Amino acid sequence: MSEPGTPGRGRRRVGAVVQAVGFAAGIALLGYCVSRALSPENREQLGRLTDASAGQILAMLALSAAAIAVNGAIFWTVLCPVRRLKLADVIAVNALATFLAYLPFKLSVVARVVVHNRRDGVPLVTIGAWIIAVAGVLVTTLGPVLGVSVWRRGVDALWWGLGIAGIVVATGAMVVVAGWFAGERGMARLHAIADRLPTGVFGRAARTERFEQAHAGAAMLAHPWSVAGASALRLADAAGLAARFAIAAAILGVELPWTDAILLGATYFVLGVVSPFGMLGAREGGTLGFAALVGISAAQQADDGSSPLFVLILFVTGVESVVNIAGGGFAVAWLRADRLLRGRGAGRPDAGRGPV
Repeated sequence: MSEPGTPGRGRRRVGAVVQAVGFAAGIALLGYCVSRALSPENREQLGRLTDASAGQILAMLALSAAAIAVNGAIFWTVLCPVRRLKLADVIAVNALATFLAYLPFKLSVVARVVVHNRRDGVPLVTIGAWIIAVAGVLVTTLGPVLGVSVWRRGVDALWWGLGIAGIVVATGAMVVVAGWFAGERGMARLHAIADRLPTGVFGRAARTERFEQAHAGAAMLAHPWSVAGASALRLADAAGLAARFAIAAAILGVELPWTDAILLGATYFVLGVVSPFGMLGAREGGTLGFAALVGISAAQQADDGSSPLFVLILFVTGVESVVNIAGGGFAVAWLRADRLLRGRGAGRPDAGRGPV
């Protein structure tokens, strides 16, 4: 532990201050979005919320709940080549992480690491490689979709062709590269590369247990069926989020083409993942900024001064928040968080360890 006044303690204090300031900025940005949504110019859109049918609201709630399950299934699928955990447990962990993602200090990541390490006995370094592998699938799947959507601004045959081709090429390249470094042969290649680097430090590091645990990430991304399954689930999640925006737009009477709904949904999700200060405000403000940048029609201020996209995005956030709070409560009960906090439940014997 660092003594008072040491650089380590100073960095932690600076980090805490930065997190607090960033979280406050997100809250302020969310407050601005709320004030714009509640402005007199947007009363017409706000009034239409009361006209929403029970089916529309239930559909948005169901799609929000499905997103928690699908994202949990993505984590489970990516890990399958090296470890077999219970799918329900991984979904519960994802529900807890999704709820904590509203808060700063990346508590969602901390919760994911603590639960899977203490409860399931997954090594810390392997969990890090696992999270990076899931991020890799996210980039190779949504990257092409976002790119072709910004370019085409319409769902047509070319959009489908380029989108599918882009995903296949990007994910295929990732699997090939990961396969080159996976397994015993891949480890030998990594050792050879590390041995050629100066000082010998890298060569020694490449032969440690932690490096071997991190090397599991290559096995995850080198498994074609696991990556294909995770990519398909990621596309399903993106479609579900786009559907939520489309339903909200229908309720509010806002014209929102399907391509724009895809762009809004994907941006909204990615910003929530990458925001270092919690996703409150970052998703809403960032999505509004992106919509204005790429020229989404719903982001433009109407002749009467109304800004319907503010209401639309906050409506999606509000419905999702109800589900995420309920999901977080379910996860705490399912995972017996009280036992985890007392340090129990580590390395459970029923946590599968076998490779695919």
